[in-house]
Amino acid sequence: MKRLISFVFSLLLTLSLSAASQEQMIKNIASLCAKISETTSKFSEERTNPRKPKQTFQGTLTYRSDNYLSMEYTVDTEKFLIENGKMLNRREGKTMKYDLSKNLPMRNLSNTLLYSFSGQLEKLSKEQNTTLEVKEQGDCYLVVLDAVKKQARGYSHIEITYLKKNGQLIEMKMDEFNGLSTLYRLVK
Repeated sequence: MKRLISFVFSLLLTLSLSAASQEQMIKNIASLCAKISETTSKFSEERTNPRKPKQTFQGTLTYRSDNYLSMEYTVDTEKFLIENGKMLNRREGKTMKYDLSKNLPMRNLSNTLLYSFSGQLEKLSKEQNTTLEVKEQGDCYLVVLDAVKKQARGYSHIEITYLKKNGQLIEMKMDEFNGLSTLYRLVK
């Protein structure tokens, strides 16, 4: 009986410490990201669609803490911009402009990217209706968000990797319910 009580106590203590360390890592990421007012880096993007060949792009990404994100692709026909509640997406010669207050799928994409860069993981998890788990992997934090239930649109799984030393987002993978997947890699 003493062994059972001791085992249950140590299990509860381990779970409690694990929850505390999860909360601390989430706070660490938020605190580090809050110090980044602007960052620019080269990036690569891989788009995987079960019905098409994989597409790979490169470009320059600029993020600012005032909800600005620009992705300038090396291919002239590609541009992605989020600024002042608006989104511009130019692809294959077509320019699409979105008012994010009126377009839920584009607001979902915009908020996912902005919350990820700004380290607002709890806000991202709540908006996406996901579980939230943070793991330490060497000199990085790996954040995993999994959807609580299947939806018609949105993300089934998101993985975000941040550098521990400065909170810089270096990799982000977003899997959609429809089978599409996008992987962004930023140069450290």
